[in-house]
Amino acid sequence: MVQFMRKSLLAFCLLWFMMTSCSTVHRSPSKPPIDFDPAYLNQQIRLVVVKELSAFKTDQDIGLLLEYNNTNEIVFPNNYNLRIFIQQDGQWVEIKEKPTIRPSDEVVLSPNIPSSYGQIVAFSPQLGDLTKTYYVRIYIFGDMTNPEGKKQQVASFADFVLTP
Repeated sequence: MVQFMRKSLLAFCLLWFMMTSCSTVHRSPSKPPIDFDPAYLNQQIRLVVVKELSAFKTDQDIGLLLEYNNTNEIVFPNNYNLRIFIQQDGQWVEIKEKPTIRPSDEVVLSPNIPSSYGQIVAFSPQLGDLTKTYYVRIYIFGDMTNPEGKKQQVASFADFVLTP
């Protein structure tokens, strides 16, 4: 009888584990929302999720760290050409940013500007339901000028979760 109870308990625990782990599995869409040359994606610049910069809550602004990792000048418009995507039904869906007050000047990253090596990109996504959890991907795009004077678009993205 004791052995039957042990086996039953073990079977119940395994079944419970399978049910709870399967229900929380997060499947990322197989195709990224933007097709971009990997040589210029997350190479020259990098967006970093830093827990101390944001609470990552659906009703609060988000701050990510933009790291500059280049010797060429990179110029962004004041909104960083920011694009925000959320996962919805196994697909990436682009959403808008809430209106944000930013300086009107371009953002210039250069080895000659000491503040270039770490900037905070702040934004607030327009979310339909603040009581839901969202899987988010944000992209930023800038124009890099190489030593020959040619411009090349560079980009970076970061993934994170927003919770109520």
